[in-house]
Amino acid sequence: MPAHRKNSAHPAPRYQKETAADAPLHPSTGAKPGPGRRPWPLAAGLAAALLGAASLGLGLAQSTNPTDVARVASASDTGSGVPVSDVPTKEPAVAPAPATPAPAPSPAAAPAPGPSLPQAPAAAEPPAPAVPSAPEAPIALAPAAAQLASSGAPMPTGVPGNWTLAFADDFNGAGLDTAKWSGCWFSPGCGTMNKVSTSPANVSVANGNLALGLASSTSGALVSTNPKGGAGTGFQFTTGYVEARIKFPGNANGLFNWPAFWTTGQSWPATGENDIAEVLQAKMTVNYHSTSGSQNQGGVGGNWANEYHTFGLHRMANSSDVYFDGVKVKSYPTNDGNAPQYIVLNVGASSTNPAYGPQSQMLVDYVRAWQ
Repeated sequence: MPAHRKNSAHPAPRYQKETAADAPLHPSTGAKPGPGRRPWPLAAGLAAALLGAASLGLGLAQSTNPTDVARVASASDTGSGVPVSDVPTKEPAVAPAPATPAPAPSPAAAPAPGPSLPQAPAAAEPPAPAVPSAPEAPIALAPAAAQLASSGAPMPTGVPGNWTLAFADDFNGAGLDTAKWSGCWFSPGCGTMNKVSTSPANVSVANGNLALGLASSTSGALVSTNPKGGAGTGFQFTTGYVEARIKFPGNANGLFNWPAFWTTGQSWPATGENDIAEVLQAKMTVNYHSTSGSQNQGGVGGNWANEYHTFGLHRMANSSDVYFDGVKVKSYPTNDGNAPQYIVLNVGASSTNPAYGPQSQMLVDYVRAWQ
């Protein structure tokens, strides 16, 4: 805020002793009294005396400071014996000349604060409007996690490793993707598998699921990624990991029919067969087939009916591991020479706990493979 400055008072005039040069002019002729001349007539002197007395009375009446009154009344207030005519007297109040506005301070010069008045607090500036900040940079992740986050590719359930997604179908389309799948066993002839014909009429894709079912005890369903069995591009693998999320049908007596999720090669049994999840006699089992015959690995305890679960196979050069919901449930040696194998999902007929129509359907949420 600007400084409060006191206006400088004009110094009061002092009454000096008169000299001949300073003598007043004659009131009628304007001439100064010369040498040998008498002063003004008596009447003029008397008038001057009366005028002085009136001025003195006016000064006393206008003074409001007792000190100033005392200084006029006594010639000895300073103790110096100075005649009254030499003592400064309180003159009638004279209106001060209008103060000349001080020039505006330059922007670089801050106004000096008043010497006796406290500075008023500076007015607070209104807060600046909020400016949306740029999004903060993401926190750095470990290399593997960063790769997953940037690519968005899913990883195997519960199986560690530096995996690259090689095949995937989430069944989000309106029908079976024939570039990836054949709709029966060796299309277009569509042979039989597990005691039933494999009919494309029993294969459907809807609501994000692949559905495979039995229309009757003789008409079932199968799909495969065999490029030599009707799949356009298809998919085969040697070492790697395959996984499917499946809901197998069943009831209190166990699982229905003869559904299975498995892999096999072009020259059975030499190129092997891994039965990852196969229903036999209403129970969930894991099995392996090769030139050495059937190597049944036995059942897997638990309730696998009417709920989605993940089933996976980690195939290595001379052995295989099977995972249910990310937990390894079986491990066994293999002797198929690590030959290429393709993926198969099917539903066959069984005399144990049979079902037909919609209740027989095996629903597949996705199939994926990594290498």
